[in-house]
Amino acid sequence: MSNGPASVEPPPRPGGLVRGFLRLIVEVDESRRWTHRVRAALLLVLLLVGFGALGYWIPEIIERYLR
Repeated sequence: MSNGPASVEPPPRPGGLVRGFLRLIVEVDESRRWTHRVRAALLLVLLLVGFGALGYWIPEIIERYLR
């Protein structure tokens, strides 16, 4: 028999890249220090440039390989 409620652990918080990306967006919008806003904005721009570069170069490499 159980004498009390079973200890229930809260589900793990989501983490990883998506959480970090969302934190950057919030930091750009709500940070009180302008240096934190600038840093977060630059990181977001670098992420977007990186994804854009990968989106261009990966298909280009595949196309060259298949020729």
